[in-house]
Amino acid sequence: SIAILKDIMKCNAPFGLVLDIKSRHVPKRIWGIVIDALREAGARVEGIGTFSMEDIRDISAYCSSPVKEICFFHTAGDLQMACHEGKIKRGDSVYFNAGSLLWEKPDYSDFESMKKMFINSCFSEFSTNEVKRGYKLMPYARVLYGPKNQFGDTSSGGSDSSCEYDSHTDDSSAYSALRSFTDETDDIGICSTIQDYKEYYDLSIGLYCQEFAIDDAAIDLIVNHANENPHIYDLGLSWGGINGVTVRGIQPGRFTNTDGLWTQRYCGESWDLTKFPPVDEY
Repeated sequence: SIAILKDIMKCNAPFGLVLDIKSRHVPKRIWGIVIDALREAGARVEGIGTFSMEDIRDISAYCSSPVKEICFFHTAGDLQMACHEGKIKRGDSVYFNAGSLLWEKPDYSDFESMKKMFINSCFSEFSTNEVKRGYKLMPYARVLYGPKNQFGDTSSGGSDSSCEYDSHTDDSSAYSALRSFTDETDDIGICSTIQDYKEYYDLSIGLYCQEFAIDDAAIDLIVNHANENPHIYDLGLSWGGINGVTVRGIQPGRFTNTDGLWTQRYCGESWDLTKFPPVDEY
């Protein structure tokens, strides 16, 4: 089958694969056999990923040669929680849904705020352009400084990118980069960031999104943020659709979010701004 794919794609280079594990009932020994079989067939297995890191931890012991272990998370908050629960080790490779950088989970236990949200959703005037214009990165996505050099010094850099939507056109060129995050940033003072955990755990971080549920404004903001901060998101943005192309016509609705997070927003954890990497662990 790999030979057939190479013929269709007119490509002689080895196929690079990342295996996305869905089952939690397959022993590591079996996955080791699968990985070796794919390699013998001519595939280049770049890694094996799962939402349950314990399913693949130290799986290289069952393979003829090492394979990268990758842990997937629904949200950045899930990654933060896994760090504090001891599920993440230094040097791990992780991915989380980039849509979580744009969305703040409401407090479902606060009756008044839920009531206000319901009234606004059902009875207020709705504007697609206003929703897209309101996309902002959460405070914990802020990059405070650039990468460290060999002497441990940091360079100024990083990005506080957001985007503003021009309601007079739907062309993607109408989005311009601005240096602004959500307005909460000024109110909360010092808070933990993804950069804190990235550096403390020496993580390799990548982003993904639900391609069928993201509009052009949201992906523009995410792509710009990732591209401007490669020292944070060194694994880049994983895009499962046609390269550089969003599904035409995807727009936010009164009851529909198109920030790429989709239903993962309901099972993922929120980022705790008051928690920092456990500096006393090491």
